[in-house]
Amino acid sequence: MLAKSVILVVVLFSGIALAEEPLNTAANLNNQAIALSQQGKFQDAENLYRSALAVSPYDDLVRARIANNLAGLYRRQDRYPEAEDTFRRALEWRQKSLPPNSVDIAYSFSNLADIYRIEGRDWEARNLMKSAARILTEYHPDASGLPVILSNLAVVLCKFHEWDEAEELLRTALEGSEREHGAVSREVGIATNNLAQVLRGRNDFDRAAELYGRAVSIFETLGPESTPDLATVLANTGQLLEQKHQSDQARQAEQHALDLLGADGNGPLRAVILQNLGNIEADAGNPTGSLPYFERSLNIQEKALGSEHPAVVRLLFDYAAATLRAGQKSLAHKLRKRAQELAARRQNAAPDQFTVSVDSLRAAE
Repeated sequence: MLAKSVILVVVLFSGIALAEEPLNTAANLNNQAIALSQQGKFQDAENLYRSALAVSPYDDLVRARIANNLAGLYRRQDRYPEAEDTFRRALEWRQKSLPPNSVDIAYSFSNLADIYRIEGRDWEARNLMKSAARILTEYHPDASGLPVILSNLAVVLCKFHEWDEAEELLRTALEGSEREHGAVSREVGIATNNLAQVLRGRNDFDRAAELYGRAVSIFETLGPESTPDLATVLANTGQLLEQKHQSDQARQAEQHALDLLGADGNGPLRAVILQNLGNIEADAGNPTGSLPYFERSLNIQEKALGSEHPAVVRLLFDYAAATLRAGQKSLAHKLRKRAQELAARRQNAAPDQFTVSVDSLRAAE
């Protein structure tokens, strides 16, 4: 399930009067890095963020903000292990200086949970996202980031097929986002897309299609900066059309989504789109033509997410089925065997073997 989320990163330093020289130096480096990142000069931006973090001594909360920016840059480049480590550093700095129920700690939980979600670590994501939502709901109900966190939590709950709670959270998030940001905003578009995903999961295809159409309209209005979001919704729309056996329309939607994305970044999204195109070709009676799509998708998935990610498992099963239909029995057997072994390892792993709990993060303060 593709469900675009909003990551909460504090980025604003401009206009803040900082009295101490180290703070001024760090703030200036951070602001220069933000500008370079917006220009697509990622390596230069990373170097400046690292230089800003190396300035000492200065406030841990300033370090946390800079670390959030650097982690967001890593996430944008599909460098998820580095993003995870850096978001955790930001959380630890905040925990040293802030009460456990502060807004910024809730936002740090949300950012870290989003990386766990991408990495396929659903239990970790669920633990942290629920904690973030609880902090804001109980202590900061007027926080501007609450609708975003509710939307992100709903995305995670969908992984556990908890459709009722997910739909309730998304309707609340949609209402809050419209009130906070206006009807035509990225936050509203993402909540609308995610709600469509829930309805599609419930086989309510007509209402899902209506919401996808609304999300597409929002992202087209917002312009080039929303291109990845638009591609996400188009990919989801293609999956819906394929479920409705409208293969030609599904292929057009997926190809449009793929054409929107550049060669860099958005690896998991490009991989899913290629997988969708492979399935469309195979279902249309062209299994041989589907194989290059699956092969490209697998290469991207393994590079971005690792060889044992749950998305790789699902891809291997699809790839194996198409390969068998194409008459390549030996390769199909190898692919399916690998998929079954990976699936068995994940099924046999108890949640407490790979779950990072909120308590363990607090213990690291």
